[in-house]
Amino acid sequence: MATKSSKPRKSTSAKQGAQKSNVTAIGESSNVAESSNRAFQSTDQPLGDQRVEEEIRIRAYELFEQRGRLEGFHDEDWARAEAEVLAKYRRDKTA
Repeated sequence: MATKSSKPRKSTSAKQGAQKSNVTAIGESSNVAESSNRAFQSTDQPLGDQRVEEEIRIRAYELFEQRGRLEGFHDEDWARAEAEVLAKYRRDKTA
């Protein structure tokens, strides 16, 4: 049977303020502010834009994995993924 500890438990009440999430989107930087700007943009975007951004995110993560999960290249991965995905959509649009 478990015994009660005499130490008071820390509560996570709303009074303590909002805590920042440590979760980052796939292929994003470890900088929470930077990644949340890219990963969780306004819901005012049309559905097609969200789909394109998700494809970019997935491709950036693939590039990260191809590099052997070597960190510090998230901006380069994102830029390359963005260029590849947008080029694909431009080709599809003109065809």
